[in-house]
Amino acid sequence: MKTVCFLFTIIFTCIVSGQTKDNPLVILDSKCIGYMKQAENTLKNINQNDLLPFIYKGNAEEVEQKFGSKSGVLIFATKKYILNTFYQNNIENSPLKKDIPTTDCLSKIGIIGSIASNINQPYDELVNYISITPNNKAVKKIASITFIKPTDAQIINSDWKFGAIEIMSTIDN
Repeated sequence: MKTVCFLFTIIFTCIVSGQTKDNPLVILDSKCIGYMKQAENTLKNINQNDLLPFIYKGNAEEVEQKFGSKSGVLIFATKKYILNTFYQNNIENSPLKKDIPTTDCLSKIGIIGSIASNINQPYDELVNYISITPNNKAVKKIASITFIKPTDAQIINSDWKFGAIEIMSTIDN
C-alpha cells in the first residue's frame, strides 16, 4: 500500500509541475540523489508520511539552467531534515535553546509565522526559512523568533501544550 501511495505522490507531483518526461532529477533534503530511475530505491526506503514533496515552478530552460536537467526536477524533503536544519540554523546557538533544547521539542510546539496555524505540525511553516534545493535563494530571512510559554500558547491553541514560537520575517525576502 505504501508503494502505491508513494507512486501516486510522484505521479501527482509530476502532473502538477508539468513534468511529462519519465526520468526527472530528484533532490532530497537539498541534495541531488540522481535521476528518478536511480533514486527510486532511496525514496522507497523512506517512510512516506515523513516525506514532503515540493513543486519547483519554472520553465524548462530555467530548470535546465538551475539544475542541469533536461527532464525536469522533483524536490522532496523529509520532516527530520526540515526540523534539524531549522533548529541548527536558528535555535541551537541562541537563547531559545533553553526553552527548546532538542529538535524533538521543536516538533511538538506550535508555530506562528506568515500564516498562523492551529495544526501542531510545523513543517509547512518552517520550510519557508530553510533551503530545500541546492543554492536556493528563495528563503525567508528571519528578523526574530519569540518563544511563547505553554500557558500562553494554549490560550492561542489548546493543542500547543509545549509552547509555541512566533517567527517574524524581514520584509525584503
